[in-house]
Amino acid sequence: MAELLTLARPYAKAAFAFASEQGATDNWSNALQVLSAAVQDEAFSAYLSRPELTPAEQVSVFAKLLGDDLNDAVSNFLVLLAENDRLALMPEIFTEYEQLKLQDNNTTDVVIESAMELSAEQVETLSAALAKRFNSVVNVSVTVNPALIAGVVIRAGDQVIDDSALNKLEKMRTRLLA
Repeated sequence: MAELLTLARPYAKAAFAFASEQGATDNWSNALQVLSAAVQDEAFSAYLSRPELTPAEQVSVFAKLLGDDLNDAVSNFLVLLAENDRLALMPEIFTEYEQLKLQDNNTTDVVIESAMELSAEQVETLSAALAKRFNSVVNVSVTVNPALIAGVVIRAGDQVIDDSALNKLEKMRTRLLA
């Protein structure tokens, strides 16, 4: 998974830089979302990966999918991806693009995984601390995972803060076995 993100990142950055210059970040976001969903469809993906399809034919399939939403820039982007055999990276490109869009808006998506249900006050306290740490507005979503035993795991982009009892017990086990 990390390798796919590494491959997708330059394409997402280029798409975002171009879209920002043109003032079309939302249009690109919509197009990339549709293309990402298409690539994730098994039947579509199987059709697209047929060896007899040329890159131009692959792009024409995507063009039909986008219809009126296809512009020259997105078409050129698809040609570049097809020629480099990177169309399968579309979901990762979309994910990276959306992260860049959030960063540009000074917003960070944060997932808090907790061992037990958090109160509204606890979520608010964590949100304020995370907003200060990341120096941005945070969009927080909370999930409950009893396997953590106690504590929280906080994920923001590629950063992870693991303050769970499960993690601490695992570190202790590693030290004892060493």
